[in-house]
Amino acid sequence: MGFKLYVLTVAVLIIFHDAESESISDDILNHLGSKTPYRFKYLKDYSKIKFPGCESTKMWMIIRHGSRLPSDEEITGMNTTLKEFSQQILSGHKVGRGQLTKEQLSKFANWSSSVDITKEKHLVDEGRDEMTQLAKRMHKRFPSIIKSRYNSDIFEFLATPTERAEESAKSFAIGLFDKNAPKVVIRKTSKGDPVLRFYKHCDNWQKQVKKNPNTYAEQKKLGNSLLMDQTLEKITQKLGLDNTIDLAAADLMYKACAFETAWWKDYVAPWCFAFDKDTIKVLEYYHDLKHYLMDGYGNELTSRTACESVKNMFEHLTSKTGPNASFLFAHSGTLLKLLTHMGLYKPESPLTGDSIPEDSVWRLSEIDCFASNLAFVLFECKDGDHILTLHQERVVKLPACNKELCPLDHLKQVFHDTIHNCDHATICKYNSSNDEL
Repeated sequence: MGFKLYVLTVAVLIIFHDAESESISDDILNHLGSKTPYRFKYLKDYSKIKFPGCESTKMWMIIRHGSRLPSDEEITGMNTTLKEFSQQILSGHKVGRGQLTKEQLSKFANWSSSVDITKEKHLVDEGRDEMTQLAKRMHKRFPSIIKSRYNSDIFEFLATPTERAEESAKSFAIGLFDKNAPKVVIRKTSKGDPVLRFYKHCDNWQKQVKKNPNTYAEQKKLGNSLLMDQTLEKITQKLGLDNTIDLAAADLMYKACAFETAWWKDYVAPWCFAFDKDTIKVLEYYHDLKHYLMDGYGNELTSRTACESVKNMFEHLTSKTGPNASFLFAHSGTLLKLLTHMGLYKPESPLTGDSIPEDSVWRLSEIDCFASNLAFVLFECKDGDHILTLHQERVVKLPACNKELCPLDHLKQVFHDTIHNCDHATICKYNSSNDEL
């Protein structure tokens, strides 16, 4: 495939909206969870980042792949289940059911899906563009680190052995080096690499967290709640369906809304019309809660699994040798666990299935969109070395620091255990006596 863009194999009749067509409100688009397109979130200001008396010299950046196709199970659901629902919606409105407008109904009348299941989770054109433009902006922000000319001694590219990560790395390279991008060496890691995908083959985490039913107890509580029942009934009434849909169907509609919004800049995704400003937040929180419990602060072990990645960051930034810029291409699970290890976006109180908190800082729509990224930049200053942290291109203050540009020595003290006592094999060795009761 190389750098040649392939045609997205989705037979959806795209109707580009104009002044007269029905659009989707921000009340919906701001709540698409981890499938949120990066164009909604990136920092538009890409001027050079500088501090008096300091010079940026090294960078370590980990990047979630760009917008992609769904999983095989989701593709099957879109190609079959949602096709059936779309026909039911149109039939229902002919006999006076439902609350959709004529313009919204026309979107369903022209909607179809035949995503090629053999391309499941592959990067789409929008995902490539997200990577290319991200690289260009980072180049402008840190020109002293990111040189225009490629040199394998200066730049390091690593990617998990997945199509979406490898293609993201290639597109990022295009943004940095244009025609010289094919020269870039992209090293593929192992499936369970302790830096890029440290959780994938971590038996202890897989059994204690991911495959532990207790992990999902709060999400299950929300799924079985009166609030969820009311949400499903409200969606059913809006669409004009005969029978109340179940949570699986509503979730599939939610994902279709998000995926199709991410794939095309000027496309009105019909399934977004299934929701209003209240019901969309329930589906959003349903996923926020799952990943808070599985990839975030729900279990202390989750944070520990990310220690090798954080350790690698410190080693890269403090080494007097090696590349100046290290770009690592990974996945949502990687980024969320790293954010947790760094103490970012921790709610004041644990998230539960009892109610949806107002203004929660743990929202996938804000912190885990497609192409989400986390960068650490070394600044050599007159008063010593400092680290600047950027999440999705925005400068953030780490909870362990008093200011955004944080003294390196202070961070090394805070993360002493991470740097000196991190043993991925030991952390991931499963012992049945550790099972949660």
